[in-house]
Amino acid sequence: MSLKALLVGGTASTGPPIVDEILARGYELAIYHRGVHEVPLPSEVEHIHGDPHFPESIQGDLANREFDLVVATYGRIRHLAEFLRGRTERLITVGGFPVLKGWMAVSDPDHVANDGPVPTPGYEDEPYEEPGVDRFVDRMIETERAVIGMHAAGEYVSTHFRYPYVYGPHAVYCMEWQIIKRILDDRRRHILQDGGQLFYPRCAAPNAAHAIGLAIDRPEASGGEIYHVVDDHQLTRREWATQIAGFLDYEFEFVDIPRSLAPGGFTYVPDRGPQFHRILSNNKVRDQLGYRDKVRPEDWLRKTVEHQLADPPPVDGKLNHLKPEDFDYVAEDGLLEVWDELIGRAPEIFGEKFQFRHPYPHPKKEGDLL
Repeated sequence: MSLKALLVGGTASTGPPIVDEILARGYELAIYHRGVHEVPLPSEVEHIHGDPHFPESIQGDLANREFDLVVATYGRIRHLAEFLRGRTERLITVGGFPVLKGWMAVSDPDHVANDGPVPTPGYEDEPYEEPGVDRFVDRMIETERAVIGMHAAGEYVSTHFRYPYVYGPHAVYCMEWQIIKRILDDRRRHILQDGGQLFYPRCAAPNAAHAIGLAIDRPEASGGEIYHVVDDHQLTRREWATQIAGFLDYEFEFVDIPRSLAPGGFTYVPDRGPQFHRILSNNKVRDQLGYRDKVRPEDWLRKTVEHQLADPPPVDGKLNHLKPEDFDYVAEDGLLEVWDELIGRAPEIFGEKFQFRHPYPHPKKEGDLL
């Protein structure tokens, strides 16, 4: 009799690679999702269409079913965690890094980011965000505690993963399209604040799925644990944009306009990310489960770009959260015009150019002190 597994979700970027990881381990697999999105999956995978967000629908959709393994990447996991008591021996769940204190870039009513420095890198044992900072984050923390609490109570062996931004075909949010579309529209001058040197955590979909596969293999090590999963090799925002441009044989002229002149929260800055590094440590999953990248980030980024070129995501503010305001070229050009005028006046404003010389002495003969 084969082992039975359930994947909650399964139709976004990590879905197909998680399916592959589970099938490779010999499970008979069903995926539980709303049926809004369908992606190509092996024919033997059963589809359970329903709504994993509410206790009543979960009960109705999964009544009288038991599983040896459940991987929950979608829905309201705290309700799933409660329902699965006595119905599974193993639960692996997925959340995100905003639960860490200070990692959620919150916006005030004027849409200006209130962002603060965070530990670099961020480890799994960093303190949780304060209650009330963000309602969604409060629920994420509640979910983590519920999942790990079930393990402590002996209900099942549970493991929780915190995802960063996951890239790949079928991603919920196609961040790469913000760059690809500007290339297609020949927007050569690209505003990239902070020199584009900030890090934002990313993970290729097969790498995230691989970490889950390793947890399936080692319940004795991963039970009751929380893991960060990110690519071993991370790119700065500038490197990310440069690589995407390189795939399309394009080259940007990056324009670094300081936040003091152009604060975040306005459409004149196309890259409106946090103003401090976001770096997650994956040391724990490497040390405990032997994680190493399954795919090279550069290779998977290229695949992601190719997929979006073949199937451009809509810019409608709905399915993938891309909005027309993300491509406000009129506002960008207005800011560039102001910047060019300021830079043109720089020599007369900021004084004379001088040559830096390091302070160490270079004596020409013995006894020289300068």
